[in-house]
Parts: sequence; structure tokens; C-alpha cells
Amino acid sequence: MPTAQVRISAEEQRLLRALSVGQTVTLPSAHRLRLELLGLLHDGPNGPRLTPLGRRHAEAAVTDEETRPRSAETEGAVKRDRLGRRMPHGRALPF
Repeated sequence: MPTAQVRISAEEQRLLRALSVGQTVTLPSAHRLRLELLGLLHDGPNGPRLTPLGRRHAEAAVTDEETRPRSAETEGAVKRDRLGRRMPHGRALPF
């Protein structure tokens, strides 16, 4: 029987990858419950463990966004006031 495609958020994908390499992560209860119901995670007395399906999702191909190096040029310059706060819509303060 074919399984349905499971769509998970980037944050959940990051959590799965961290668990797959053995990192300790803070797993919010909402993510833990959702991942358990999707069959990607089993939370037992020894802590959260990935299921085989969860491992496959953790090893999934890296998206273009993660492979592209982040730089100031791609992010765009953000105008800031004299205290370092971001200015909405790039407007200067009247005082």
C-alpha cells in the first residue's frame, strides 16, 4: 500500500536532522506530538527516537535555500536608526 506524502516544516526538518546525528534538541510539545502522529518519531522513556520513516525524512535532499550561502548582498541592506533599530519601510525618523 503506498504511503501518503508527509509535508513537514523547515523547523521540523531541522529537528529531525539534529536528532538523526545524535544532537540534544529542545523539542516543543507541539512538534513532538505532530511528529509522533506522523510516525516520524517515537518518544519513549529514553527520550525521542527517530523511526525508519523519520530517518528517511532526515536524510532527505537538502533544499536550495540551505545550500545557497547567505550573505549581506542577498539579504539586502536594512536601514537602521542611530540606536541600531530597524526602520520601517526605510523611513528616517523625524527627530
